[in-house]
Amino acid sequence: MAVFTVNTTADEINTNDGLTSLREAIEGANNSPGEDTILFELEPAEETITLEPILGTIEIIDSVTILGKDADQITSNTFFGEDADQITVEGDGGSFDIFTISNGANVTVTNLTISEGEDGIQVNDGNLEVIDSILTGNDSDGIDIQGNNTNLNVLGSSFTNNKSDGIHIDGDNSTVLVRNSTLSENQGQGIDVNAAGQNVRVVGSTISKNQESGIEIGSKGENPFEDFIANDNFVEIYNSRIIDNVTGGNGGGVNVVGFYNDVLLVNNQISRNSAEVNGGGIFVDEANTMYLFKNKITYNIADSDNDATGIGGGLSISPPAFFLDGPTVVIRGTEITNNVNRNGFFFGSNIAGKFINLGGNEIGIRSLSTNTELIA
Repeated sequence: MAVFTVNTTADEINTNDGLTSLREAIEGANNSPGEDTILFELEPAEETITLEPILGTIEIIDSVTILGKDADQITSNTFFGEDADQITVEGDGGSFDIFTISNGANVTVTNLTISEGEDGIQVNDGNLEVIDSILTGNDSDGIDIQGNNTNLNVLGSSFTNNKSDGIHIDGDNSTVLVRNSTLSENQGQGIDVNAAGQNVRVVGSTISKNQESGIEIGSKGENPFEDFIANDNFVEIYNSRIIDNVTGGNGGGVNVVGFYNDVLLVNNQISRNSAEVNGGGIFVDEANTMYLFKNKITYNIADSDNDATGIGGGLSISPPAFFLDGPTVVIRGTEITNNVNRNGFFFGSNIAGKFINLGGNEIGIRSLSTNTELIA
């Protein structure tokens, strides 16, 4: 086990200058057996490390802990700056990723700001934990999971102003936990679950002001047979706020497409989202299953561009299509009120489609109930 101390903000490989750059420290850890440790020892006025385009991405291929003050939060492979607003690692605006993880490495990033890369962090083969960090201003995604069977844990972190998604999941069979974090003002989705067999849990987080839905589960292309690449995902969202997101398509807050995805939403606020087509708050496409328990779905807008295409201001549920069954949506103890369609249709402002009503719901006046299924 070796210890490396980063004491310069220069991005270089120069073993003769008596200084250790972040790139040199990670290269040393990559070539040192066992779980190594990297510390920061920078002057207060010198806390931004700008990566050189000619050197490009910093690749992590072996176990390393990059440690600041608090060892209690450390697992394996930890980047740990002194404070979240002190240590910044930035690129040139998007010609390369800041960090890539490969070779099965386990990495934890704590108290860093990662910005101005293509992706902030791309995981090709390995696992990642992000604690108290900021991923902002990247030309593509904050975090991009490309490899299969990845474990991603995010705690107390912020993903803002990235030009694509806050978190993009493109590798199959990954496990993702996002807790007490913010995903906001990204030009794509806050979270994009775009693969098969994912297990995603979001707890106590805010997903807001994203430009192409707050969270999208699955993908929907022109050829329905090709969409099966994004299916069989299980997504849970608890005690979170999904607010003020927009989209030019369906599902401003939550967009469930692809096929055979299971989505559980419990005790969330889904408000003030808008979609130019269906489902200002939530859209559920055919052959998917959604459970809505104790949520508040209010003040969402469908057909936000007012072109008379779009229904279900709060919730839009597709009918069966092609060879597929319609979606199954089960609702209990949920408020769905004060949602609107800009096109002015009376029915379907709060809900459009069929769902199973388990009781205890407060549904707005623009709804029509029959037995356990409601058509609004």
